Amino acid sequence: MLRTLARSLALAAVVATGCANDTTDPAGPADEAAGANPFTAGSGSGGKEDTFYTNPDGVEVEVDLEADIEGAGWRAAQAPAELGQYAVTYLRTRGEFYLESLAEHVGSRDRVEWRVDGTWLTAAEAKELDASKLTHFRIRGVNAVLLHSAQVSAEVGKVFTAVVPRKPYSVMADAGDRCAEKDDHIGLSQSVYWYQWNPDQPGCDIALQDMTLTISRTFPSAQAVYPEYDKLVADGKVTAVVLFGQIGDGAITDADPGMRGFVRMGSWLEQAGFKEVTPAPLGRRFAKHIGQADVEVDLYSPHEFSGLGDHGHFANFQKALSEHEIVVYDGHSMLGASDFWARPDYPSFYQIYLYGGCLGYEYYVRPILDGKGGWDNLDIMSSVVEVSANAIDFAGPALAGLFRGLENNYKVSWRDLLIAVRQRVGDSTFGASGVRDNCFSPDGSRCGGSTPDDGEPVAEARFDSAQPVAIPDDDAAGAASVIEVPDSFTVHRVSVDLTVRHTWVGDLRVVLEHGGKEAVIWNQEGDSAHDIVASFDLGGFDGVDAVGPWTLRLVDTAAQDEGKLERWSLVLGK
Repeated sequence: MLRTLARSLALAAVVATGCANDTTDPAGPADEAAGANPFTAGSGSGGKEDTFYTNPDGVEVEVDLEADIEGAGWRAAQAPAELGQYAVTYLRTRGEFYLESLAEHVGSRDRVEWRVDGTWLTAAEAKELDASKLTHFRIRGVNAVLLHSAQVSAEVGKVFTAVVPRKPYSVMADAGDRCAEKDDHIGLSQSVYWYQWNPDQPGCDIALQDMTLTISRTFPSAQAVYPEYDKLVADGKVTAVVLFGQIGDGAITDADPGMRGFVRMGSWLEQAGFKEVTPAPLGRRFAKHIGQADVEVDLYSPHEFSGLGDHGHFANFQKALSEHEIVVYDGHSMLGASDFWARPDYPSFYQIYLYGGCLGYEYYVRPILDGKGGWDNLDIMSSVVEVSANAIDFAGPALAGLFRGLENNYKVSWRDLLIAVRQRVGDSTFGASGVRDNCFSPDGSRCGGSTPDDGEPVAEARFDSAQPVAIPDDDAAGAASVIEVPDSFTVHRVSVDLTVRHTWVGDLRVVLEHGGKEAVIWNQEGDSAHDIVASFDLGGFDGVDAVGPWTLRLVDTAAQDEGKLERWSLVLGK
């Protein structure tokens, strides 16, 4: 793998990169410092290149990066990925565009091309050339997540830009601290400059350039995909483990946020009817029968495994991954430089990983995917930012939702889980990879029918409505917006891009109608969350004639909160 950081620097910076805040109080009641117990609270909801990612407020795309580089010399093979790291930081700090970390992207070198004398050459073809000729490159097909307004009109060919240095290997010498965001934990150096990169700092006067990032591929979103519950309960047992890493400095004490979370999670499980099993094989174990399965939850404290630099307890890390179907990690990410996720032997059974360290999507989705050998038996929930939530906030609602699904005919989808996490952490930066093509649904397999071969282009027709429509409050008649399709052709796929502004989306029901058929897009999901900005794949229209009106109906089912349809698009696969 390409690595931009020296191992020693990454280990020294561990405290700065966990980004977890402590909001727990092991002595206080569950509804105080740590918030309400999600396990006892009610619920509002009964080999490809991409990561099958889904997020209530975002989409995944592939982008091609292109830029100049000076001073690469003998480092030319690694230079494009290393310069790309500056783009990772620049875009992330703007809050809507999250690029997969190139330092951990195994395939990045295979996708690099150089423009030499007007011709694009692969990295292999350019390998024997004089390094002085390698000054302009592109990297093809890098994964990225677009949130909120960045996902609007996220079509092939759309171009974004990121301000990066022209001479990445001399930034420290050229700029000092003038182009870096101050960090109280990480000492600034050439090797970590990309992580603190901020060209908007006053006095940043070095040579800069706009790296272009062009969308080269988009992927369909999925409205209702589920964890593979059938695989989880196949043996009548569901096993989970939560790894509470050390967050603070020095010796591990009971005051460390990891220890406090460890205590709080145990208290929550007991309040939810779990019984502690003693002696536990490691850490603490809690058990309860839910639905058709015996559920076991193991909690490892920082004493059992303190984080991705804890070589002395790597065997415990391996044990956690080998023996559990649901694996939660809450700890430091070490700027993506740890090899702990690449080292273990992964089991063959289906697993869900809830990764709570900083930039989990950028850093560690890829090595976990490689370890599992593909998405067939793997789902991963991770964040695209420096995480400020601990396991109480991200894993608590996710685990509680999964267990609620076990006792409610599995009618808790990945969207439900992500919305629960979003409500708890306060933003939509957690998404799920590996889930878009999951086969399981409460109504039967989603994989029974034929689908187009992956990668094969599908002819599409897109129709847009940008006319805002107010949604009347607490009115069964609701509002309607119509798109008239003038052409006659057979429909094989339908998706809707939707932007609705509303202060309590759990009030809304949204339905698409055409030719006497209808599909429910949104059915009072999301509780108190604000706005719906997402894409939805819809069933129920396969084989119909496209011509005629397609009507979007929106009903606000409760009083007080108001909203409007801002815009929507209808995408029909021919």
